Amino acid sequence: MKNIFSVSFCAFAFLVSTSIVDSGLSAAGQQRLKKTETHKYTLYPAPGGESDPYSVQFPIKLDEPGLISVNVEVGGGKIKGGEGSPFKVWIVEAKGIQDEKTNKIQNRYIKKMDRFKEKASINYAVDSGELVRTGGEYVVLLSNLGKGSHAVGTIVITYPAEEKKDSPGPRTRHKRD
Repeated sequence: MKNIFSVSFCAFAFLVSTSIVDSGLSAAGQQRLKKTETHKYTLYPAPGGESDPYSVQFPIKLDEPGLISVNVEVGGGKIKGGEGSPFKVWIVEAKGIQDEKTNKIQNRYIKKMDRFKEKASINYAVDSGELVRTGGEYVVLLSNLGKGSHAVGTIVITYPAEEKKDSPGPRTRHKRD
């Protein structure tokens, strides 16, 4: 009787300990990389309208497959009434941008795009095959297509990458003797 109790207790203890270890490992394995960048931007009037937009680029590099999320908001500026939605936000493969010409990007490189007036939110999911093909290199673009409109605001880009911890941080001032 004592032997059966000892064996049962050992088996129960083994099952409990392995389930605790397994759940801890699976939880650690399910943590995804997530990097968030917040930038202030200024979109000046487009010199040639839609055929020659004023654009600002934000290059990103993914470390693993996952979701690219972009939230953009206009905080000020001037939007001409007849221009509709003069601003555009888009996610593009980095190799699609040649010679900095954003008005000549081929459609096969454009992954997601939306026009907006005050705010926009777009998402694009990158799978492992595409990650290998692109090297994880993408560019988030903001463009002003209007000749009479301009804007200042904030863009927040979230994507699967590791936060870099090696930045020196803010500069400090030291008194001289």
